[in-house]
Amino acid sequence: MHYFVLPFILLFFSACTDDTAKYEAKIKELTHLIKNIEAEKNSLHANMKEKESLLRQLQQETEQLKEDLLLLKRRYAQVEEEKMSALQTKNQKEKLSKLGITVQENKITLDPQKTKDFFETFAKELNKKVKKVTEELQEGSPLQKDAGIQISESQINIDLNKTKDFLNNWGKKMRSFIKEFDKIAQEFKIDSNEINMSR
Repeated sequence: MHYFVLPFILLFFSACTDDTAKYEAKIKELTHLIKNIEAEKNSLHANMKEKESLLRQLQQETEQLKEDLLLLKRRYAQVEEEKMSALQTKNQKEKLSKLGITVQENKITLDPQKTKDFFETFAKELNKKVKKVTEELQEGSPLQKDAGIQISESQINIDLNKTKDFLNNWGKKMRSFIKEFDKIAQEFKIDSNEINMSR
């Protein structure tokens, strides 16, 4: 009977040995797979840290660029302001020059001949404008000609359409006359900063 049981026992152990070898192979394979996964996990973690570092660096560079852009905008505004100031100063000097006044550093120089010529030209232009308006008013009664108003001893007839047109035209003439006076007054306008600067 020993002989009969022995092959079964050997067969049983050989089957167990085969199963054990298979389990050991599986364990080695799983261990190798776990090591690969951990290596991949460590690689991904390092890669993520590197990307976070790059992101922080990009954020810092972006902030620096924003600050630089803000400084450039401020400088551009300052340059534009300086250009406008220089242009205004130049215009003021040109106006003063027409009057015969020059301002240089701490000196104000008056040229009486230029001043006299300027005021003579101004008076001539003013006389022309006044004469033109006076002539227009004296060319007959504008109320009777253009205004659409007819006056007789028994009645007064008013054509509202003609009166409206007359008043519009007269208003335009007065506005142009006023603009001429305003233009002349602007030529006399002197910037107080320029006078303070010359002291």
